[in-house]
Amino acid sequence: MRAFFCIPIDDSLRGDIAAVAGSIRERTATRASWVPPSNYHITLRFLGDIDPMITVKLERMARGIATRTGAFQITIDRIGAFPSAERPRVIWAGGEAPAAFVGLSSSLNGSLERFGFPRQREERVVHITVARVKGRADPGLVEAIRSIDPPSERFTAERIVLMESRLTPRGALYSPLFSVELGKGG
Repeated sequence: MRAFFCIPIDDSLRGDIAAVAGSIRERTATRASWVPPSNYHITLRFLGDIDPMITVKLERMARGIATRTGAFQITIDRIGAFPSAERPRVIWAGGEAPAAFVGLSSSLNGSLERFGFPRQREERVVHITVARVKGRADPGLVEAIRSIDPPSERFTAERIVLMESRLTPRGALYSPLFSVELGKGG
C-alpha cells in the first residue's frame, strides 16, 4: 500500500486555499489535476509502497517522536510552484518551515532510516499541493502564481497522520491509518 506521513490542516485554512486555487484556475487554460480541498495536507514524508504489517512499528515510532515534539504554529502566506513559477509542475500554498517543523521532519527522517527508508533532504518550505500541471503552463498560470493574493493564515499543527493513498481513475483517495497527537504521543 502507498503511504505518507502528513500534518492535517484545519477547515478554515482549507477553505482559504480552495478559494485561492479557484482564482488561479479561472485565470488559466493550462491542463492541470486540481487537488480536491478534502485532500489538502502538509506532507512530512512520502513513503511510497510499504508492507501493511510495518504500520504497527511505524505507529510506535511516531508516538515516540510525538512525545518529544509539542504542537506548533505554521504560517501559510504564499503561493508558489515547483520547480519554479516559470516552469510549474506542482502549484502549492505554503510558507517558511518553522524550526519545530524542521525538527519534526528531521526526527522522522532519522527514525525512518532505521526501517530502511533512505534519508530525504530537509524541507525549508511547508507546502500544501493544490494542483499538478499537465504539459506546458500558459502565461496566465505563470502570472497567477506570481501575482495572486495568497492566503495569510496561521494554524496549529497538533498531530501527525500516516495516510494511505489509493490511486483511482478519479484521483487519489486518502484514508488515515493512524493519528498521533503532538506533545502527547497518543
